[in-house]
Amino acid sequence: MALASGNGAEASFLQRKLAGLWRLARDPAYRWVKLLAWFGRAGMFQPFSVTWEDRYPQIFEHVREALGERQDLRLLSFGCATGEEVFTLRRYFPAARIKGIDINSAAVATARERLAAAPEPRIEFVEGSSVADEAPGTYDAIFCMAVLRDGRLGSAPPRCDPRLRFADFERTSADLARALKPGGLLALRHSNFRFCDTSAARDFETGLAVPFPADARSTPIYGPDNRLVPGAVYLDCVFVKRGAF
Repeated sequence: MALASGNGAEASFLQRKLAGLWRLARDPAYRWVKLLAWFGRAGMFQPFSVTWEDRYPQIFEHVREALGERQDLRLLSFGCATGEEVFTLRRYFPAARIKGIDINSAAVATARERLAAAPEPRIEFVEGSSVADEAPGTYDAIFCMAVLRDGRLGSAPPRCDPRLRFADFERTSADLARALKPGGLLALRHSNFRFCDTSAARDFETGLAVPFPADARSTPIYGPDNRLVPGAVYLDCVFVKRGAF
């Protein structure tokens, strides 16, 4: 029995490896994910492009209610992957101008292919790792969901800086804050750091906190010193920039 079990485990391992190699050869977005995970890239946080339609309905609905029915809204999906979040936001904000940005060029290409199949002039996808080129106060809302993290920290090692650093989170948070209008909303979810620990947070108020589902895998939280904060759970996820539209 032990031999059969061992052979079965070996066969299963081989099948997974072959499936991974097949996907690596056939799926450009997946190939980019693996290359980013293996070799890294300046400005990269999360190397994995896990996403699906309407992933954060409570957050999306809250932002829609907060922004109201204005026709001139500008929204940004930062770390848009293959575009599911952008197309979801279109349903919540039918008249808004929406931009998706992602560091993964293959994911952006996939999003553009979907857009080309059903053209929408008020949606665009661009490749990039920051909003440094955006003018201050450009957006009414920015969504940065499961982006400022690294999935390889799931085992909660005592330090995160072999994978990512608080200094990079601080810089990116400040850049996103700069690109928001006064009164604009910044949605952050599933980050390995807390927005309240950044210097940008002093210009914001918490607008929404959402508990995680009981069966959700917890996201390890690290402090400004890049050390694990044992037992920390951060529920704040929508922040309002002080000021008025």
